[in-house]
Amino acid sequence: MNESEKKAKYEFLVKFSKSNSITAFRKLCSKVLKKSRCAFLDSDYRPVNFVGKECNHLRLGKYLARLKSSPLREYMVFKCSCNRVCLSFPVIQGSSVYGHVLFIHLKKEPRKSIIDAVRIFMDLALKEFQKEQELTKLYETIRPRAIALSTIHTIHRLLSSTLNMDELIERIARLTLQVMRSRHCSIMLLDESRKYLIPKAIINLDKEIPKTDPQYKKIKLGVKLEGKVAKTGKAVFGRNVVCVPLVEEDVIGVISARDKTNDAPFDKFELEILITLAEQAVIAVKNAQMYEEQEKMAYGSIKTLAALLDSKSPNTFTHSDQFVKMVLALAEAMKLPREDIANLHYAALLPDTGKFSIPDEILKKPGSLSSKEYDIIKKQHLESLKIIEHLEFLKPAMPIIRHHHERYDGAGYPDGLKGDSIPPGARIMAVANAFEAMISARPYKGKKISISQAIKEIEKNKGTQFDPETVDAFIAATNNPEFENIVRL
Repeated sequence: MNESEKKAKYEFLVKFSKSNSITAFRKLCSKVLKKSRCAFLDSDYRPVNFVGKECNHLRLGKYLARLKSSPLREYMVFKCSCNRVCLSFPVIQGSSVYGHVLFIHLKKEPRKSIIDAVRIFMDLALKEFQKEQELTKLYETIRPRAIALSTIHTIHRLLSSTLNMDELIERIARLTLQVMRSRHCSIMLLDESRKYLIPKAIINLDKEIPKTDPQYKKIKLGVKLEGKVAKTGKAVFGRNVVCVPLVEEDVIGVISARDKTNDAPFDKFELEILITLAEQAVIAVKNAQMYEEQEKMAYGSIKTLAALLDSKSPNTFTHSDQFVKMVLALAEAMKLPREDIANLHYAALLPDTGKFSIPDEILKKPGSLSSKEYDIIKKQHLESLKIIEHLEFLKPAMPIIRHHHERYDGAGYPDGLKGDSIPPGARIMAVANAFEAMISARPYKGKKISISQAIKEIEKNKGTQFDPETVDAFIAATNNPEFENIVRL
């Protein structure tokens, strides 16, 4: 018998001696053999998991010689070196002896019927243990696949919940920590040159890793573990790390997990799980990248349109960068969904497109407008929106652009909407638009007023012209030191 066979038999015997089936076996034997001690010997007659003083005399050569000379498939009753009765059985699997079970220091020599009962108990314990092993093996086979299926389902939920790249990458990293039961995860993507890996998310359960940490420095392809995995496209796993490539048609990055929370080593099943997660993560990342590209194209189209509109009358149809930043800051403060914030961003870039066909003499008129002029503005606001209504990517932003001149009390235009019937984005734009108008020089009003005066004016019209919740968020935002930087751009 070679060393690997000996090792396999020994491991089997150790597991058997610790199994639930042996616990029940010991209890039954204790009753019929009157509280005897039970011990195991391996195939070389060395004690296994034995605790007690009796262990010493089991190593005596005289005893071992008698044991070796006995038939393997029969029990043996004998007296040990201290002249007390003992009973032994071989532990047999197929035609191989894996070891021996011993009952030490019986009060008296057992009857044949009791020995036969103990042998039956032994056979039952062995069969029960074999069932346990089969179930364990089945569990170990099924578990990674079950986790893989769960991971696929979770990634699909991530796909539908966000298309923001930073948010998505962080969620995938946290999911990796969960399914891999690891302390550390990093996700890196190749840059445009395909020469460097750029860390996108690094999460450590033991401490927070800021973006300024050296761990966020780019890695050259082929350098360090992640760089080598990205270069070869082959997964690597060791005791404390698993790293797999993110592959579409080619490698686009890597994802790695390090240090399990229970300090156990990673195994091939966890490698399989991370490979499955990586396959689904690639789909999510590519979708987010496509969405980012679409956003860039849409943003470019809007900037082009804004430039064309401004060529007629600068700053009449579009607003300043401070207006856009103010609108987005309010949206973040009010915790609008990411998709709604994106649509609000588009609307904030083109808030007054509806003024395009309004005569210049009205737009540039100093002082108040007449009722007739105001009616022209309300009518042309709707007509001029037709300029952008055919742009598919702007359709979600259209209600915001259309209704940001509504008033919370219903006295605004074009539809006289009131309260919560006004889109949230339009309510935000209404506050930001009024505030910017008050602190800026406009043809149709007198001198601009101070920031503090404008804030008081907004608060004064809370619940009438403006949505109370939006005003509260606006007032809270003005107490943020960054707000002053925005309005003084």
